[in-house]
Amino acid sequence: MRKKIFIYSISILIVVTVLIFTGLKILDKTGSADKKRQQTFSVKITNIEKGAVSKKLSLTGEIIPIQQTNIYSRVNGNIQNIYTDIGQYVGKGKLLAVIDKSQYQQTLKQTESVMNQNTATVENNTLNYDRLQKLFEKGLTTQSDLDNALTTLRVSQAQYEASRANYLNAKLQLSYCNITAPFGGYITKRLLDRGALVSAQSTTQNMIFVLSDISKLKIIVNVPEKELTEIQKIRQVEISTDAYPGEIFTGYFKTISQAVDPASRTMPAEINFDNREGLLKPGMFARIEAIIEKRENAMLLPNQCVLKDEKGRFVFTINQESTAVKKYVETGLEENNKIEIISGINEDEKIISTGQELVKENSKVKIIN
Repeated sequence: MRKKIFIYSISILIVVTVLIFTGLKILDKTGSADKKRQQTFSVKITNIEKGAVSKKLSLTGEIIPIQQTNIYSRVNGNIQNIYTDIGQYVGKGKLLAVIDKSQYQQTLKQTESVMNQNTATVENNTLNYDRLQKLFEKGLTTQSDLDNALTTLRVSQAQYEASRANYLNAKLQLSYCNITAPFGGYITKRLLDRGALVSAQSTTQNMIFVLSDISKLKIIVNVPEKELTEIQKIRQVEISTDAYPGEIFTGYFKTISQAVDPASRTMPAEINFDNREGLLKPGMFARIEAIIEKRENAMLLPNQCVLKDEKGRFVFTINQESTAVKKYVETGLEENNKIEIISGINEDEKIISTGQELVKENSKVKIIN
C-alpha cells in the first residue's frame, strides 16, 4: 500500500514539473515576441543637401625663384668696389662690382701697341708687293723677288691677325672686371667684401652674390604615379602658405617630367605662378591643391549616413509608417566629410544620420531631432 502511494506521488510531481516548465517556456516566447514586436529605435535624420563637390589632388613643395644664379668673377684680382647689397633690386645690366683693372689695362695697351705695329708692317709690305708686281710686269724684276714679297706680306698679315686677337682678348678681359647683373632681380646673398681676392673659378670661395628673380616663382612637386593621368586635366592649382593664412595664390603646371622615380613612384612636375606683388619668398613651404574634377548642384550627404555591405553602399530612409527602409545608392565624389549621391534615392527623402548602425530593414524608428 505504501509503495503504491509513493509511486503515485512521484507521478504527480513529474506531471506538475512538466506543466510548469512548459508554461514558463510559452510565456517566455510570448514575451520575447511582444518585446521584439514593440521595439522602437531612436534615430536622427538629415535631408539631402545640394551643392558643389570636387576631387582634389593635394601636394606640397618648396618655393624657388623662376631664375636664380650665382655671380662669380670671370677674371683674377681684388674686388675694387661693390655697388649693391643684400636685399636690393638690380635691373638687367646693372653694375654690381668692379675688379681691380690695373693689370688688364696695361695688358690692353701692350696688345694694342703690338697690333698697331703689325698694322704698319702689313701696310708697308702691301706697298712693296704692289711695287714689285708692277716692275715684274715691265720685266724689271724676277719672279723670285715677287714671290718673296708675297710671302713676306702674308706672314705680316698673319702676325697682324694674331696680335688683333690678343688685343680683343685683352679688351674682353678688361670688360670682365665690371661684374653686371645678367637679369633683373634681388640680391639674396652677398658673400664677399671690398678688397677680397677672387679668381676666375666657379667655387664657393669665389662666389660674390646670389641673384634671384622673384617676379615669378616655381614649385617642384612629386606627383604620385596613380595620379599622372589626372594631371592632364588640371588647368589651375591653388597655392597656400603658412605666412599668409587664408590667402590663396593661383598657379599652373608648366612642365612635367616624363620619367617616374622608381624609389618613390612619383614624377616631378613644375608649377609656375606670378609674384608681382613680391609677397611670397624663395624657401617658403607651400601647399598645393589641384582640382581634378568638380560638379555643381550635386546631391550630398554626410559620410556617416552611407553604410556598406557585400552588395554595395546603402542608406536607411524612413517611410510614412516610421519604418526604416534600406536603399542601395550609387556614390560619386567625396569632400569635407560629404559624399555625392548619384542615384538610388530622391531629394526629398528622410535619411537616418544617427543610429543607422542599429536599425535593420523594416525596423520601427522614432525621430528624436
